[in-house]
Amino acid sequence: MTGEAVVQVHDLTKIYEPSPLWMRFLLRSAIDSPVRALDGVSLSVGPGEVCAVVGPNGAGKSTLFRVLMGLTTPTTGHATVVGHDVSRESRRIRAQVGFMPADDRSLFLRHTCWQNLAFHGKLQGVPASKLERRIDETLEMVGLSHARDRAGHALSTGMRARLQLARALLHHPRVLILDEPTGSIDPIGAHQLLNLIEELTRELKLAVLLSSHRLEEIDALHDNVLFLDLGKVVHWGDLDALRSVWEQPRLTIEFKREGAALEARDVLIRLPGIELESVSDIALTVVTPDHLGDLLLHLDRLVADVSSVNAARMPLRDLLSKLITDSRGAEREHDASP
Repeated sequence: MTGEAVVQVHDLTKIYEPSPLWMRFLLRSAIDSPVRALDGVSLSVGPGEVCAVVGPNGAGKSTLFRVLMGLTTPTTGHATVVGHDVSRESRRIRAQVGFMPADDRSLFLRHTCWQNLAFHGKLQGVPASKLERRIDETLEMVGLSHARDRAGHALSTGMRARLQLARALLHHPRVLILDEPTGSIDPIGAHQLLNLIEELTRELKLAVLLSSHRLEEIDALHDNVLFLDLGKVVHWGDLDALRSVWEQPRLTIEFKREGAALEARDVLIRLPGIELESVSDIALTVVTPDHLGDLLLHLDRLVADVSSVNAARMPLRDLLSKLITDSRGAEREHDASP
């Protein structure tokens, strides 16, 4: 945290109640019982800080963003953005928040980059005397000054994403909410855009909430990750702290003699906690709670045939999957308890 929190959320809950039967028919809603989209969510984001909001579909990410933008009110709990209450001061909040949606449908693709920003600037109330200069500065900031007069349909997907980022920055917000900003971009373009977002966050002292399904982005933003599942906070903070609790060493042991790996397998699979991932004549990979020294002691005479041992981190996909499985298992146990 580089300063006092700009976004503060405390014990936030949002429950969507089912509509009356007659309205349900008109809305084509399948909700016939209350849905708890957020369940006691708490977090804070300071200036110059990016918080990655992640979780499976239906985890509550979009509902959290809607609450923080003043588009829906929480059922219980409290949240402020730049000191403004989300329930009572939604108009002031929207003047301080820049939002970037997951797709480019909100752009006018027949209009130029400059025209898109001009229209948005007027909607945001940017004074006419400042608008032209601010558009040029913002296009330069996101690397689109060379395309200021290019129509939206002539832009690449990555350039459209940058235009949406420019639109979110145009009115000089203190908070950015980015809903899967790299979702439709190729990996190289996504990496460049993420670097740009991090750079602007530091330079402009923005508080940024960014949702993503890309594992490499979650890993890159590992310092501050909010992981939601079924509306609950499963983890908030550093991913390394999460790994220290959940991660078990993954060891690949290679042998000089053919067949030694198969013999080692027969020894190790009898040990408690050992999970065999793969095996060949000369190598095997295991996930183990034991230290390397203890594992080698179990191999006894086979240690003389070992040529190398390599340790690898648990893939982030497996780590998050394990976290969800454990969280839902604990929830089921809680519900089943008298």
